[in-house]
Amino acid sequence: MEAALQREPGSVAQQAFVRLADRELHRAYRLAGLILGNQHDAEDATQDALMRAWAASSSLHSWDDFQAWFDRILVNLCRDRLRRRRLLSFTPMAGEHDRPDIDQFQQVIAQDEVLRAMSVLDADLRTVVVLRYWADLPVDAIAQRVGVPSGTVKSRLNRALGLMRDAVAADARRAEESK
Repeated sequence: MEAALQREPGSVAQQAFVRLADRELHRAYRLAGLILGNQHDAEDATQDALMRAWAASSSLHSWDDFQAWFDRILVNLCRDRLRRRRLLSFTPMAGEHDRPDIDQFQQVIAQDEVLRAMSVLDADLRTVVVLRYWADLPVDAIAQRVGVPSGTVKSRLNRALGLMRDAVAADARRAEESK
């Protein structure tokens, strides 16, 4: 099958890529949405990941590794977007707040205490939490997707959970004080 990984229009490799990508897109979109926190960024990141994956498909050694390989591309794009968000500040255009479309990810996050607590996490911590508790991946699979040792994933999970616990406790204290 290694020879089939060559990209030729209409080739078996092209058909396999399209089939595998189609199977992964909905899951990848939800993963990006939970990492990034809004549907527009999730849509852009998923599309960018698909384009990058197609361009880099020659680096995929086995179709069996497609999900992990694609996830790594997507996760790296999401982490880059989160880091850029901290550097850039956007001012909404006139009328932008009046848009009738409702962001499904922001709606879910607003209703869930644990997801709201993730807002205190930086890109690296947020990514490992989503991969562990939403994607239900074991530590070694997370390490493969984010490109760090398993011990680093464990320490990031521990740190993230501590920060989230503190954020939930602070919210509870504020709610109690406002009564």
